[in-house]
Amino acid sequence: MRWVPLTGDDTSISEAIARVDRTDGRGVVVFDDRNRLVGAATSDRLRGALLEGTTPDAPVSSVLDEPTTARDDAPSVPGPDAEDERIDDTVETVASWTERTAGPNEADIETILVVGGAGYVGSVLCRCLLEDGFAVRVLDPLMYGARGVAALADRERFELYRGDARAVGDVLGAIEDVDAVVHLGGIVGDPATELDPRKTLEYNLHSTQLLASICKYHGLNRFLFASTCSVYGRTDGTGRCTEDDPLNPVSLYARAKIQSERVLRELADDRFEPTILRMATVYGYSPRMRFDLVGNVLPAKAHEKGVVPVFGGDQYRPNVHVEDVARAYRDCLNAPFEDVAGETFNVGSNEQNYRIDELATVVADTFPEAEIEYHDDRTDERSYRVEFAKLQSRLDFEPTRTIRDHCLELREAFEADAFASSTATRYSNRATLEAAPSHEETDAVIEADEASVLEERDESTPIEAEVGDRPSGGTR
Repeated sequence: MRWVPLTGDDTSISEAIARVDRTDGRGVVVFDDRNRLVGAATSDRLRGALLEGTTPDAPVSSVLDEPTTARDDAPSVPGPDAEDERIDDTVETVASWTERTAGPNEADIETILVVGGAGYVGSVLCRCLLEDGFAVRVLDPLMYGARGVAALADRERFELYRGDARAVGDVLGAIEDVDAVVHLGGIVGDPATELDPRKTLEYNLHSTQLLASICKYHGLNRFLFASTCSVYGRTDGTGRCTEDDPLNPVSLYARAKIQSERVLRELADDRFEPTILRMATVYGYSPRMRFDLVGNVLPAKAHEKGVVPVFGGDQYRPNVHVEDVARAYRDCLNAPFEDVAGETFNVGSNEQNYRIDELATVVADTFPEAEIEYHDDRTDERSYRVEFAKLQSRLDFEPTRTIRDHCLELREAFEADAFASSTATRYSNRATLEAAPSHEETDAVIEADEASVLEERDESTPIEAEVGDRPSGGTR
């Protein structure tokens, strides 16, 4: 059983007991705002205090076994008056904490936790890491179903934990014995995040703070966070945004990412130096396919409707293939720690900074039967170009996939009937969340969506390609 870490000693005894129960833990270990150990209390001690007449709302500090000293550089152990069992337990915890957080984690990475690994980027990253020889564990609430990792279930070095990064118990169980964490979790995309702003902040900000804090306390220094180039928001288009340029978000999604980046920097010290990757707009095939991304939806519209719709058109947007994104994360994990520790990288390529109307032209060129259809109304105010030289110079990273390649491959997949209608619920983050506002309803919504697809298809048409690693007639 693990200890539940708390920051600050004003948590009530009743809340401390509830957190311990949720994680089946031994008790709580409390740190101050300088990450020094304040004290510890076992589950029995917390409950015993209530039996002795202490009120449930009393602060947990009233029952802690307090340390005899408070050094600046390391936590301490309880004083001599504490019971032997609690001394032994806390010494074990402190010894482990001190050993693992003594400095940067330079140990070889064998097992990687991918939070959100069943998602659009995560399901591709998991395959990339497995192919590179890593063991992969996924923590994911499966709000979009398990389709993205279903084909990995029998892999020897793959584990799937259905759980929530907002829950201490789920996080503590998932990080056990892992060497690095990639945090892709959260509600992704402007339309999806606007559905329920409160829930968005829970998933996209509060879970980041919880996950990063627990990783820090457990000495997991290899921590990669998925941010977005949407943080640049709207610019005048005269230059390309670097990692040091001012941010100008125009959506809740981007603002939550900025706040998460700020949380990570506030937690950073010589024992915890997370890496932030700001991704360009992602496109490309994924086992958990999405057709609510501009690089995917335009080819889908060209195939299904014979039109490439353009709203506005002069907005700039950087683009990057999902396989190149996966390689960027892999390269950061393989890089010498000092090359990526505490750094922020834009992920993409200068050559794929397109205006929306330029992107539409590439799509129309690969679907010659489709026509570009211009609309004056702009549905997205973001417009920014991004500079990607830092990642290229630091890790010699260069994307290898292009929009044109993707469109040609996607066309083959469409012609091979590898996908249901691009408007199916499961291909859209917003549509899935609207249909299944709670995790408990997700499975039923996904099953109903798949049933409706089967009804629309010829029964002789195979759909295995939709749940496998690649669509028939195309590549990832």
